[in-house]
Amino acid sequence: MLWPSWDRTVFLSINGFHSDLLMQLMRFLTNVDNWIPFLVALVAALLWIGRTAPRREADGGRLRRALYRRNPRMVILCLILAAAASDQTCYHIKKLVERPRPCFDESFSHLVEYRGNVHGYRSFPSSHAANSAALATTLSLAYPPLIPYAALVAFLVGFSRVYLGVHYPLDVLTGWGTGVAAAILVWLVFRRWLDRPGVVGFTNRFRYRQPAPSRVPPSPWKEVELHSLDGFRMKGYLRSGDRGLAVVVHGLHGDVNHMINPGDILAGLGFSVLLVPLRGHDGHPVPVTSGGPQEALDLAGALLQAGSEMGFRRSETVVYGSSMGGSTALKVAGLIDDEVAGVIAHGAYGDFFSSARCRMGGFRTALLKLFLPPGVRLGLEEFRPADYAGRCRLTRFVYITGELDRISPPGISIELSGITGGGIIVMEGAKHPVWDRPGWSREQMEAAMNAAVGLVRGEVSGDLRIDGSGNILDHPCASGVSTGRGK
Repeated sequence: MLWPSWDRTVFLSINGFHSDLLMQLMRFLTNVDNWIPFLVALVAALLWIGRTAPRREADGGRLRRALYRRNPRMVILCLILAAAASDQTCYHIKKLVERPRPCFDESFSHLVEYRGNVHGYRSFPSSHAANSAALATTLSLAYPPLIPYAALVAFLVGFSRVYLGVHYPLDVLTGWGTGVAAAILVWLVFRRWLDRPGVVGFTNRFRYRQPAPSRVPPSPWKEVELHSLDGFRMKGYLRSGDRGLAVVVHGLHGDVNHMINPGDILAGLGFSVLLVPLRGHDGHPVPVTSGGPQEALDLAGALLQAGSEMGFRRSETVVYGSSMGGSTALKVAGLIDDEVAGVIAHGAYGDFFSSARCRMGGFRTALLKLFLPPGVRLGLEEFRPADYAGRCRLTRFVYITGELDRISPPGISIELSGITGGGIIVMEGAKHPVWDRPGWSREQMEAAMNAAVGLVRGEVSGDLRIDGSGNILDHPCASGVSTGRGK
């Protein structure tokens, strides 16, 4: 193979420079063993960050926000795969091309200042350059503020190979290109999972305290002190109205800030609205969530306090719960002896692991059970919120369900309604309720909430279907949801 003349010329210029300090630095950089402590520290730091990542909202500078945006476990996987792909690609190209290293080329080695210690005869391309570029590119894609530092390290590693006399510049350039290409390819394959918590990240919510949001609901929301049924102090937020009280509780991945939108809709219907934090969220004294069973103590305490200290009649109180909050509200309705007017459960689950199978499949749900703390797993296995709600005779239940909800699909609302009675509202084209993300229709949600309140008050009967523009359609028989249900 004919190699370009500039390759040897540039090599001799770099290799011919003499500096004891530079030589020691290049030898340090080119020795893979020296990088092991740094790589181990990087992996440990990412796993530590992974206790609470990924999350869309994080305080601090650009680097901190970037670190917490990604799933660190997926970043580690991409680092491993990118380095492995680049290394294997270089290995096979070397076998095919068989270009000798400059220090081993009999026609050229007399001009080379050999300062390294290498194994192997083949030179093209440089695996050191490829692997360092693969790692640097992956880190840069995951955490853009690290681009200058990652690029500098990759450059110095590649430069060291030329300076030490073991690779030509073209070997290094090709190695860099191979590493960048391998990293981009791996990134494209796995990018859809990089912002998701995965099974391990999900179970970390049950092990470690998650960061409390730095912002609080703005005016007209006012902070109020609440107490859980087991005596813990919480910070709730109240917005005053004139038509009874609506208590709003969030889901597992939310907090009180995420419930401002449905809270504003209920306030628009005339309610005073109380946003209630649940344990494991919003700086609650109990650091981790239980997934619903123990959160009922928070909601029950807030409801009792709203009646005894705030003057709201529980017979004029409606509870709206999103996802886990909906299941928690079902349990609380039975715990407080049928004293609330209605429960609006949006995307609620009747069995935690059945909902997990809907979303994750059987294998990943089995992994979820394996990774969960034993006490949490047992509590979730025994948690059947509809069994509590089924005892109620006066409370009216309404189930709002997204047509495309993969966590709590319409079939789950049908099952729950069969136990507790109550109406079902199907939202066309809607997914699981996540109010901090774009894509939900405010008009549709306003119509659903208005209809749900009407069902609670007996002003509306039967089951409903609402399109994305907020239009109430005929009974949704065609979707498999029966009609005429209600207490």
